[in-house]
Amino acid sequence: MEYLSPDGSIGSPLQAAGLLAMALIGALILLRSLVSRTRSAGLGGLASSLWRFDTAVALSLAALAVLNLVHNFTPLAGVFRPEVGDGGLVENLTITVMLFPAVIFLGHLVTGRSRSGHFGPVVMIVISLVLIAGFGEEVSWGQHWFGLAVPEAIAQTNLQSEINLHNYIRPGVMEAIYFAVGLVLMLIAGNLRLILQPAEDAPGFVALKALLVLSAVLLCHHVFQELGELAVITAGFVIWKRLDDGRLNFKPGWLQTMTAY
Repeated sequence: MEYLSPDGSIGSPLQAAGLLAMALIGALILLRSLVSRTRSAGLGGLASSLWRFDTAVALSLAALAVLNLVHNFTPLAGVFRPEVGDGGLVENLTITVMLFPAVIFLGHLVTGRSRSGHFGPVVMIVISLVLIAGFGEEVSWGQHWFGLAVPEAIAQTNLQSEINLHNYIRPGVMEAIYFAVGLVLMLIAGNLRLILQPAEDAPGFVALKALLVLSAVLLCHHVFQELGELAVITAGFVIWKRLDDGRLNFKPGWLQTMTAY
């Protein structure tokens, strides 16, 4: 338990137990999908399901998770950001992927394509604003980039003396929020066929489920928090892009209606 919770001020045996429980649940969800796909399509169909972009992304994130553990004993400069400050490969990838939907939507507007797939202009404006705000929070609104002076009131009250709002949330509350998001992602992974359907005949959702499961597990422990953010943003973008391109459709009517505005 101590190995899985090296940060004495935030990590705890309970957090480690939650990580292991989520990993077990995720393994069962993937095992069920693997067995179901093999029964319905044979080994060839299973191989087709796994030979996907989603699998490559999930494997890349899994490799980064291994490096993440190494980083906690021997800091890997340039890969993960310092506890206070910005930078590193993982954070730069996260903030870049965050902006992709907003940039693509802007491209749609420039070319006169205000609506595509399931997403209408109102919903895309809201999504873009939320992601831009998330981008700003992630980089502390440029504080470290531009060497901005931190007002005294913020320096005394902010957890890491940074110009952002999320560092006003107590660590224990933040861990609970991340775990709750991980649980929601796990539920989505387990019921993906009730939410999404391919626009045409396509391999199963095994690879996409693997990406969602990995995202959920990484969110459940402070050690992997930064990497978990990248995994969630990446999984969200993959699903959003396929919906935007019309390669996936929402199944529930209320989701189709809500995202059509």
